[in-house]
Amino acid sequence: MTKLPHDVPFPFHGRVVWLTPEQGGRTTGPPRADDYAANAFVPPHTLRFGLASFVLRGFAPEAWVSPAKGRWLTVENSGPHRIRPGAVVVITEGPKPVGYFHVEEAG
Repeated sequence: MTKLPHDVPFPFHGRVVWLTPEQGGRTTGPPRADDYAANAFVPPHTLRFGLASFVLRGFAPEAWVSPAKGRWLTVENSGPHRIRPGAVVVITEGPKPVGYFHVEEAG
Protein backbone atom coordinates (compact mmCIF):
# COMPACT_ATOMS: atom_id res chain seq x y z
CA MET A 1 0.00 0.00 0.00
CA THR A 2 1.29 3.43 -0.92
CA LYS A 3 0.80 6.21 1.61
CA LEU A 4 1.78 9.69 0.46
CA PRO A 5 2.10 12.70 2.78
CA HIS A 6 -1.04 14.83 2.98
CA ASP A 7 0.77 17.87 1.53
CA VAL A 8 1.54 16.07 -1.76
CA PRO A 9 -0.71 17.61 -4.45
CA PHE A 10 -3.32 15.52 -6.22
CA PRO A 11 -3.94 17.64 -9.33
CA PHE A 12 -6.63 15.51 -10.96
CA HIS A 13 -10.18 15.59 -9.61
CA GLY A 14 -13.09 13.52 -10.84
CA ARG A 15 -14.85 10.28 -10.06
CA VAL A 16 -13.74 6.69 -9.95
CA VAL A 17 -15.94 3.86 -11.20
CA TRP A 18 -14.89 0.41 -10.00
CA LEU A 19 -15.75 -2.62 -12.10
CA THR A 20 -17.76 -5.29 -10.32
CA PRO A 21 -16.43 -8.87 -10.15
CA GLU A 22 -18.98 -9.78 -12.84
CA GLN A 23 -17.48 -7.10 -15.10
CA GLY A 24 -13.97 -8.49 -14.53
CA GLY A 25 -13.03 -6.11 -11.69
CA ARG A 26 -11.67 -6.77 -8.23
CA THR A 27 -13.17 -9.86 -6.59
CA THR A 28 -13.03 -8.08 -3.21
CA GLY A 29 -14.82 -4.95 -4.41
CA PRO A 30 -13.54 -1.37 -4.18
CA PRO A 31 -10.20 -0.99 -2.37
CA ARG A 32 -10.28 -0.17 1.31
CA ALA A 33 -7.40 2.26 1.65
CA ASP A 34 -6.73 5.98 2.06
CA ASP A 35 -4.34 5.94 -0.90
CA TYR A 36 -4.67 3.29 -3.59
CA ALA A 37 -1.75 2.81 -6.00
CA ALA A 38 -1.99 0.72 -9.14
CA ASN A 39 -0.86 0.81 -12.73
CA ALA A 40 -2.85 2.95 -15.14
CA PHE A 41 -2.89 4.30 -18.67
CA VAL A 42 -4.70 7.01 -20.61
CA PRO A 43 -6.36 5.84 -23.84
CA PRO A 44 -5.64 5.73 -26.71
CA HIS A 45 -2.46 4.38 -25.08
CA THR A 46 -2.52 0.83 -23.74
CA LEU A 47 -1.03 -1.60 -21.26
CA ARG A 48 1.85 -2.10 -23.70
CA PHE A 49 2.61 1.61 -24.14
CA GLY A 50 1.70 4.26 -21.58
CA LEU A 51 1.45 2.25 -18.37
CA ALA A 52 2.66 3.98 -15.18
CA SER A 53 1.92 4.04 -11.44
CA PHE A 54 -1.14 6.09 -10.49
CA VAL A 55 -2.50 6.93 -7.02
CA LEU A 56 -6.12 7.61 -6.05
CA ARG A 57 -7.11 9.41 -2.84
CA GLY A 58 -10.33 10.65 -1.28
CA PHE A 59 -12.67 8.00 -2.68
CA ALA A 60 -15.35 6.24 -0.63
CA PRO A 61 -14.04 2.70 -0.07
CA GLU A 62 -17.53 1.21 0.16
CA ALA A 63 -18.83 2.79 -3.05
CA TRP A 64 -18.62 1.48 -6.61
CA VAL A 65 -18.75 5.08 -7.87
CA SER A 66 -17.22 7.90 -5.86
CA PRO A 67 -15.56 11.31 -6.15
CA ALA A 68 -11.77 10.94 -6.06
CA LYS A 69 -8.47 12.72 -6.60
CA GLY A 70 -5.55 11.27 -8.56
CA ARG A 71 -1.90 11.75 -9.45
CA TRP A 72 0.89 10.00 -11.30
CA LEU A 73 3.36 8.56 -8.83
CA THR A 74 6.62 8.82 -10.80
CA VAL A 75 5.96 10.29 -14.25
CA GLU A 76 5.13 13.79 -15.39
CA ASN A 77 1.75 14.73 -16.85
CA SER A 78 3.02 14.74 -20.43
CA GLY A 79 3.36 12.57 -23.51
CA PRO A 80 1.48 9.27 -23.20
CA HIS A 81 0.63 10.16 -19.59
CA ARG A 82 -1.02 13.50 -20.41
CA ILE A 83 -4.27 13.96 -18.50
CA ARG A 84 -6.73 16.72 -19.35
CA PRO A 85 -10.31 17.36 -18.23
CA GLY A 86 -12.56 14.83 -19.94
CA ALA A 87 -9.88 12.13 -19.99
CA VAL A 88 -10.47 8.65 -18.62
CA VAL A 89 -7.63 6.93 -16.78
CA VAL A 90 -7.86 3.13 -16.92
CA ILE A 91 -6.85 1.64 -13.54
CA THR A 92 -5.37 -1.86 -13.82
CA GLU A 93 -4.26 -4.70 -11.59
CA GLY A 94 -1.95 -6.89 -13.59
CA PRO A 95 -3.25 -7.00 -17.15
CA LYS A 96 -6.90 -6.37 -16.34
CA PRO A 97 -8.80 -3.10 -15.93
CA VAL A 98 -10.45 -2.80 -12.51
CA GLY A 99 -11.68 0.80 -12.62
CA TYR A 100 -11.98 4.01 -14.58
CA PHE A 101 -11.09 7.46 -13.25
CA HIS A 102 -13.11 10.10 -15.10
CA VAL A 103 -11.19 13.40 -14.91
CA GLU A 104 -13.25 16.55 -14.41
CA GLU A 105 -10.43 18.92 -13.39
CA ALA A 106 -6.70 18.79 -14.07
CA GLY A 107 -4.65 21.36 -12.19
